[in-house]
Amino acid sequence: MDRSNEQSRGTRSVTERTPSFGHLLLVWLLVGPSFWSLGSAVADATQVELPLSTIGVGLLFGTIIVVLFWTAGFQPSLAASFGYFVAEQAIDLILLFGAVLIPGRSLIPRLTVALQLVSICLAATLVFTPIGTQVRNWLRRYVRSLLELPPQDPPADHD
Repeated sequence: MDRSNEQSRGTRSVTERTPSFGHLLLVWLLVGPSFWSLGSAVADATQVELPLSTIGVGLLFGTIIVVLFWTAGFQPSLAASFGYFVAEQAIDLILLFGAVLIPGRSLIPRLTVALQLVSICLAATLVFTPIGTQVRNWLRRYVRSLLELPPQDPPADHD
């Protein structure tokens, strides 16, 4: 009886580590929008005649990028994917508003593509790299000191 419990626990731990289609779908929903908008912006900037709409090109581009990363072995946790989603949206808004506020500048399609590429790269760096972990820990300590909260040990990152 104990062996069957150990085997079922061993099997369960292996399947928990094995990424599922549902995990891929959730990662696609969290990480994909940044690539969808990038694909749409590239389609607008190049103005190439395709049998797909701009949105269709964006969805296809985003899906291909996410699936390529997934098959290459980059399978982020859902927490990391959500962190990327939030960070990319915030960075994208800051960059786009900053570009719009520059006097005499209009958002030409190539500038939009460049800003989206920068926001994707910055968000990926902040969420998926050790440098981003250091920045997040420093920011957490800084905010805690501003709020005059006691120092807290940095949580273990499960990315």
